[in-house]
Amino acid sequence: MMDTLNIRRVCPMYGMTEIGFFFVGRSGDSLDKIASTVGRICDHMEAKIVDQDGQMVPMGSKGELWVRGYSVMLGYWDDEEQTREFIRPDGWTKTGDQFILDEDGYGRCVGRNKDMIIKFADKVFPVELEEFFQNHPDVLEAVVFGVPDPKVGEEICVYLRLKSGIKLTDQDIINYCKDKIAAYRIPGYIRFIEEFPKTPMGKVIKASLRNALITEIQQVAVVKEQQTN
Repeated sequence: MMDTLNIRRVCPMYGMTEIGFFFVGRSGDSLDKIASTVGRICDHMEAKIVDQDGQMVPMGSKGELWVRGYSVMLGYWDDEEQTREFIRPDGWTKTGDQFILDEDGYGRCVGRNKDMIIKFADKVFPVELEEFFQNHPDVLEAVVFGVPDPKVGEEICVYLRLKSGIKLTDQDIINYCKDKIAAYRIPGYIRFIEEFPKTPMGKVIKASLRNALITEIQQVAVVKEQQTN
């Protein structure tokens, strides 16, 4: 953005509809801070990173982000149950985002709890693999998610949008992964796509891709069973 569009400053932010903005970049931040964090926690706000039991983890460790402050909503309209699940009685609000909070107050969002893939009991966050695949010189966009698998729990799938005129095969992607990521993190399903289905806000509709792939897997299984019989 800086090199191509001649933008002098980028200001990263983090927030949600329910909590407003909680982290924001500051004037004078280094390029590394701008590119790798969502900024520093805002004044008069509180944040902590907790494990699955709600206990705080050491600074610099990964966990779920909980926040508390004046900008958090009062609750979901006419839905006390969902409000209680989201906002604790003490005001701490569970964002559902996997976060790393540094000692200087800067935060990094590394994934969503609901998007987490569990394969061989290992927790894989799609954003980590998406960044890995988007570093491929021929890839424009990468979307990663999990699909149910009876042997490993969930199998990893990646959808890739390539640069114009580029053709790659599944094996090309597998070769790119070798010696760079753990073998069990190499996607079992690799698909290429011209355009991703997106919301009006520009977010990829992962559910649409996941449902289509699951249907495809089920159809293949039915054909194999018929051939066996």
